[in-house]
Amino acid sequence: MVKNLIFTVTISLLAIYLSGVIITELINPLDIAQSLKVRAMGISPNVPFYETTRYEVGHIFQPLHNYPEYAPITLEQAENAPYRRNSPTAEIKITTVGDNYQIKERWNYRRKPQYILLNEEQLVSLKSIENGNHFFVLDDNLRLQPVTIEEAIMLPNYIKVVKEMGKIISIEKKPLVSIFKQEYQYRTLSGKRQFFKKIHYSIDKKSIFSSLFSEYNKNGKVLYYITRDAKDNVISKEIINPEGSKYYSETTLFNAQGEKTNIIYNAINGKNKNEHLDQNGNILEVTYENDQFIGSPDFEKDERYQTLEIDSSKKYNIVDGLDPET
Repeated sequence: MVKNLIFTVTISLLAIYLSGVIITELINPLDIAQSLKVRAMGISPNVPFYETTRYEVGHIFQPLHNYPEYAPITLEQAENAPYRRNSPTAEIKITTVGDNYQIKERWNYRRKPQYILLNEEQLVSLKSIENGNHFFVLDDNLRLQPVTIEEAIMLPNYIKVVKEMGKIISIEKKPLVSIFKQEYQYRTLSGKRQFFKKIHYSIDKKSIFSSLFSEYNKNGKVLYYITRDAKDNVISKEIINPEGSKYYSETTLFNAQGEKTNIIYNAINGKNKNEHLDQNGNILEVTYENDQFIGSPDFEKDERYQTLEIDSSKKYNIVDGLDPET
C-alpha cells in the first residue's frame, strides 16, 4: 500500500514537472517521441551506424532537431549506395547520435563508380572466385589484390566484382572523390541546433582542406557562416541579415594575409552586389553577379585506375530520393 502510494506520488510529480517544462518550451514533447522512435530503430548513443542516403523531396537539409529519420542500413547496402537523382556521386554515411539521440557526427564518403573492363590477365585471376561480391585493389603491376569490404570502403580506390551463378555480371571501379565530416551541437534544454561544423579532409584524412562553422540563435535561425582554409585562416564570413532586410546576407572575403578583398551583398531575388576592395578597404569597383557555388575539388585521380577501360555497355540505374538501398 505504501509502495503504491509512493509510486503514485512520484509519477504525479514527474507529470507535473514535465507539464511545466513543456509549457515553458524547455522540452518539446515531439523530441521525446523522436528519441523513443530512434531508440526503437536500434540506434544507440555514441555507436556509429551506416545511415541511408534516402531523402524527401524538399527535405534535403536536416531539421533543426536533427534526429535520424530511417533505421540503419547494413554495411553491404552502404557499400552499394546508388546514384540518387540530381546527385553526381554515390555516398556512404557513417553517423553517430549523442546521448539525446540527435545526430552528433556524420562522416560522408563520396565516390564516382564506373563500370569497367579488365584485361585478360586480370580476368584469369578471377576464375576461381565464388559467387558473391568481391573487392580488390591494383598493385603497382596492375594485378588484382583482394581486400575486405570493410577495408574497401575506406580506401581511395577499389574495384568491385560481382559474380552470380558462376558468371561475372559486373565490374566497377569506385574512386573516392571527397571526404567530409559534419559535427552538430544542440541547446541543452530546447534541443535546437546551436552550432554546426563541416570539415573537408584530404584523401588520407591526415589533413584538412577547409572547414565551415555556423552558429544559430535560440529560435534555430542561422546567424553566420565562417569558412577557413587548410591553414585555418578565415577566407570568408557571411552574416545573415534580419528578416525584412534588403539583402539576405553579407559575405566578406579575405586573402591569405587576412585583408578584406570583397564584400558581397547576397540578394533575396536577382543578382548580388559585389564590392571589390583595395588593400585599404576602399571600393575599387562594384559588379552585379549571380550566386556562385564554390565546392571542394575532387581528389586527384590515381593513374593506375585511370587506365582501366570503361564499359560503355552498362549504365547505372538512377534512383529517386525515397528509394531504399538494396
